Amino acid sequence: MKKINLMDKYPVYTVEIKKSELIVSTTEEIINFIKEKIEKDPIATFISVFDHYSHTKDIKWEIDPEIKNAKIILYCFWKAITNPVMLWVRSRNLAIVEFEDKFVISFLEAPQEPANEKIQSWVNNLFIK
Repeated sequence: MKKINLMDKYPVYTVEIKKSELIVSTTEEIINFIKEKIEKDPIATFISVFDHYSHTKDIKWEIDPEIKNAKIILYCFWKAITNPVMLWVRSRNLAIVEFEDKFVISFLEAPQEPANEKIQSWVNNLFIK
């Protein structure tokens, strides 16, 4: 997983994974795998899955023809409310974009490094050992 600066202002972790390198083979299986990690975590709470691909298709906007599926897992991650402005970063998301032979998984950097490390470990656990 690498960290990039999307549009020169958004710190994003992203990884491109060949399907042959994964223990699962579909977007839904990745979602179920990550959802299980969230539900087992003592400070994370699963919120929902947003089907970005269907939404974009329904409103007839552009989708790269190589993209086969695109979903976002929404969850809350952390254990305290110590600053009212920080609430907006507490809800997190993990984007999963499926292509014919690979997935691209990305998430915006969290304000706490332990959260970034945990999310990266969840994604890394998708790789065949």
